[in-house]
Amino acid sequence: MATITLEYNARSRTASRIIDVIMAMDRVFKVKTPVSPNSILTRKAIEDVEKGNLITCESFEDYLKQTAEYA
Repeated sequence: MATITLEYNARSRTASRIIDVIMAMDRVFKVKTPVSPNSILTRKAIEDVEKGNLITCESFEDYLKQTAEYA
């Protein structure tokens, strides 16, 4: 199987529509979207904040005490 990398202007309606058509042809094309490790960690951090999974510390020593409870 050959690999093709496309660069396009995402603001172009024509280019966006062509990409949408290609992505809709999942039986013909296998679409790989790169995921950077940082984006995964950032999403997890945002979810933790939304759920209220936070630690509030007055000092670094306080942080060490609180994180030791979770270890």
